[in-house]
Amino acid sequence: MDRPSSLTRRRFVQASGAAVGVTAASACATTRSAGTGDRAIPAGATTARTYTPDRFDPWIELDRAAWAHNVREAARLAGGRPILAVVKNNAYGLGDRAVGPLLAGMSEVGGLAAVRVEEALAMREEGVTKPIVVMAEGSEDEIEEMARQDVLPSVWLDDAPARLRNVSRRLGRPVPVHLFIDTGMNREGMPYTRAGHWIEELVQSEYADVNGTYTMFTHDLDFDREQHARFEELLGWARSRNLPLGTLHAAPTFELFHLPEAHYDMVRPGNALFGNPPGDEKASGMGDFKPVFSVKTRVVRVEHLEPGDSAGFNRTFMPERATWVALLPVGRTDGYPSQANGTCEVLINGRLYPVAGGVNSAHAILDIGPEKTVEVGDVATLIGSDHPAVLPHTVAERTELGFLRIIQGMNPRLPRRVV
Repeated sequence: MDRPSSLTRRRFVQASGAAVGVTAASACATTRSAGTGDRAIPAGATTARTYTPDRFDPWIELDRAAWAHNVREAARLAGGRPILAVVKNNAYGLGDRAVGPLLAGMSEVGGLAAVRVEEALAMREEGVTKPIVVMAEGSEDEIEEMARQDVLPSVWLDDAPARLRNVSRRLGRPVPVHLFIDTGMNREGMPYTRAGHWIEELVQSEYADVNGTYTMFTHDLDFDREQHARFEELLGWARSRNLPLGTLHAAPTFELFHLPEAHYDMVRPGNALFGNPPGDEKASGMGDFKPVFSVKTRVVRVEHLEPGDSAGFNRTFMPERATWVALLPVGRTDGYPSQANGTCEVLINGRLYPVAGGVNSAHAILDIGPEKTVEVGDVATLIGSDHPAVLPHTVAERTELGFLRIIQGMNPRLPRRVV
């Protein structure tokens, strides 16, 4: 579906909630998931089965209230600036088709950022109407598809002007874009040292509408300040030549906390919204960010073992006393790591039970103890917010994997249930 021919900076800022006096009602996106309450949403492009209350296989729950709390905390740290919420890499593994509409429905969120064209288009399919920025270069065909879906591509390569010119001719209108400037990370972006004439050509052209400009920091605070100075120098050069650069954004989660001078028109957090703020002492005292997801399943088997019996491959668990064991239909392929065996616990009916019989591709075995306190069908929380022992950061620490490796390992086929 074709959209209006161009998005000026003012229109983008107004759409994103940066304009003064915007209300929650005017800023909220209309999405198919907004206001639906307890519903399951596929995690991504891969088809996911629907959650049902009697489901045994695992599912992921997204806590709407926790997300909203984290968004408010981020907006507070940003001095009320709108948030360009980063939902890259399939929302860090939690599912862009679920997380995207969830965040887009919050008034503090002015737009969403992805790193794959497919992610942005998936969120459009789910009804997200707020601005979406793809923080990656695209081919001509991808840029054209993004423009037709009102998605903002990023550009940084030398031949970007030529590609945008070709796409503009096919569309019959300018292509709205964001300029990605490399100020020293040397990963993506047009190097700031040779960005001047490139920027001038794009801003003054009839085939590109420079809707925004941004950079990315290294998270080394001393060097961040050097990067910020470089970005400021480039911005000053553009202002001196009356070259409008659109909405400016530079601060992801670390710099949201530690570099307020880089907050510009919008902030761009990802990790903090997902309950993963910086772990340093200063940051921990600046905000309270909550876990936003749970991984749950149901007990599918409960059996009694005597001394000499065993459970799991290679007889992983060999009790020295009579005990009960419970089987959970969840494992590595679902995102629950093998390293949880012998290190992690699972919450069932308010009690913790150790993972003792191994975590395999699709199964995990718990040691229940001498009393049969668990029944088939009981809900088991492997990761969640209901007890310190199952918090995402606790599981990440005990398995020595880290927070991002835990959530990025979530199987996209698992239903995501917004509660």
